[in-house]
Amino acid sequence: MSSRHSPAIDKAPGSRSLSFYRRLALLFALLATSSSTLALSLHDLDPEFERCEAIKSQHSATLPAKSDPFWSLEKEQQTTVLIYLHEKSMERCTSAEVDALALKAFHQAVEGDSSFLDTLIKARATTLTPSQQTQLQQVGQAELERLAGMKEFALPFSLTDYLNQLRNTGL
Repeated sequence: MSSRHSPAIDKAPGSRSLSFYRRLALLFALLATSSSTLALSLHDLDPEFERCEAIKSQHSATLPAKSDPFWSLEKEQQTTVLIYLHEKSMERCTSAEVDALALKAFHQAVEGDSSFLDTLIKARATTLTPSQQTQLQQVGQAELERLAGMKEFALPFSLTDYLNQLRNTGL
């Protein structure tokens, strides 16, 4: 150490060097950074979901025109298609924020803790049952993509409103 440094600065009680305290401060800074990573939560997505819910409230339920191939599906398939389209519209609405959170979760997993990444993957899984997934396969991916591209289903929408409207069609 140079003679410019006073012993009071260079040494702490118990004769530990300043470098020890610098290392300790660095360790605390690193732990603070890691703890912010450890604090990842699905609740981080709440503001994005609230934004999408606000879009839902501004969207009126309008089923496709009666001439649309949607109406050639069985009633149960129509219901399943609406559930699927709802999931897709919410997925599109939240995708940027979910992707950002997934990237943070991936980095956390690389550091050795994959618990939140596992949670995020489970949360992104579909709510559709195996039988509903089979119904969607029968409908076909091209038809699902066509419907998902329609203005009626492009933005987040109230699934309840659409299901009620479907039920009230009396078909």
